[in-house]
Amino acid sequence: MDLFETINNTPTIEIATVQDKLLIRCSQLGQLMGNPKTKADKEAGLLSETAKTLIRSMWLYNKFGYKEDVMTDEMMKGLLVEQDSMALVQSVLGGEFRVKNDERKSNDYIIGSCDIPLKKEDVIEDLKSSYNLRTFMDAEYKQGDNYWWQGMGYMWLWGKKNYRIIYTIVPTPDNYILEQKKKFWYKFNCDETNDDYIKISMQIDKNNELIKEIPENQRVKVFEFKYDEDFIERVKLQHAKAVAYYKTLKL
Repeated sequence: MDLFETINNTPTIEIATVQDKLLIRCSQLGQLMGNPKTKADKEAGLLSETAKTLIRSMWLYNKFGYKEDVMTDEMMKGLLVEQDSMALVQSVLGGEFRVKNDERKSNDYIIGSCDIPLKKEDVIEDLKSSYNLRTFMDAEYKQGDNYWWQGMGYMWLWGKKNYRIIYTIVPTPDNYILEQKKKFWYKFNCDETNDDYIKISMQIDKNNELIKEIPENQRVKVFEFKYDEDFIERVKLQHAKAVAYYKTLKL
């Protein structure tokens, strides 16, 4: 996934419009398609508050160019280790040689750029680089979660019938490890001799180094699911509600 796709997993998002169409990024579909909290709102077919927040962000960007980009440590690591993660996946899973996709596709409703649309298989792969060993251990897939919607969107745009989420854990580059330590250095008044700072720094190094000791085949998790034919109509219906809500907005 590209930088904008990564940033757009956050609640406030850059919005895409093409030829005056209101396009939802694949990484945003989970926000658009989520159900309202109350039974009454769900039965009435209303947009969830999360979806409304998304549409308001779209309106602010399109009207004023206003947006709030977010780059967390998790996102930054994902960008920094993308090639390392792809090399690990190739080593463990084998098969067709994987090449990072740089094409962005759209239709009347959605837009997106998937990681790897395989050429020899009817499969799209998306790589998710875990931030640390704990997040890798907790990594999972559930039908109807954000990654499920994202995968459905990519399959629709690329005409594929199978989606593969691949979680990896690879070491964080040394220069970013230094940045992590620096945050604690400032918290401890820039005192490198502080015992607590030293302990934390040593643990940061240990957490990163131990990743290298784990066998490669234990550092890759794969979840697969197939295309849902009902997906398109569900998105079209929700998209129409989003457009209607968008037209009501003002400061």
